[in-house]
Amino acid sequence: MGRLIPGSKAVARKIETPEAALAATDQFYRNQEGFGYDLNKVVRWIETHIRAPKTGRVLDLCCGDGIWSKGFQKIQPRLELFGIDISAGGIEKARQLLGVGCDHFIVGDAEKALPFPKNFFDLIFSRGPGLFNQHDMSHPQAVAVLEMWHEHLVERGLFVSVFASVPNRMGTYTPPEYVVLPYNKTPRDTGAVRFAGGKYHHTTESFQAPFLAARNVDIVSYAHVANQHILVSRRSSC
Repeated sequence: MGRLIPGSKAVARKIETPEAALAATDQFYRNQEGFGYDLNKVVRWIETHIRAPKTGRVLDLCCGDGIWSKGFQKIQPRLELFGIDISAGGIEKARQLLGVGCDHFIVGDAEKALPFPKNFFDLIFSRGPGLFNQHDMSHPQAVAVLEMWHEHLVERGLFVSVFASVPNRMGTYTPPEYVVLPYNKTPRDTGAVRFAGGKYHHTTESFQAPFLAARNVDIVSYAHVANQHILVSRRSSC
């Protein structure tokens, strides 16, 4: 399972079932301000690392409470924003924060299907989806999800993947009782996601591997900055 992280504090015990973890995640968003991100810092991060389009459609994939969508809205008010998350509690918060309805921010499992048309989004922003938490993202079912996500981009659209991995922890797990989001405190095997709970700190190689394996994906750029993988990809031109 990996070593304990010195100085860490367990937020809660490991949760026994995915159903219980999802219910706890709904309450996590309903009872507090999610991860408590500061909107000004979110805006500065987006401005520094993302080339947000001035107009068009943006999908916040696994959007949680919508704070990152709010950042895009602050930067480019003319964007049409969409989101999907498996947590009803998260989506409730996102709809309130963005002032949008159920046609734009949707409760759903993004690893199974996206309830939006193909060739639809100018930008898909994917910050820390569950797919990225597992040790091996390059197995065929995980790669198939990446391929499916990219089908929803317009021809020149971009897919931005962001995932935190601290360099001195790369190649190790943070155990489930030490992660913040309740949904990641339990083992889960959906085919696309196979992990024992917790969070894997990807190396540069393991993070890029599924994007390199995907048939319809080209990597535009990659960097590891401030403890975060930032990978920009697009639909393959071939």
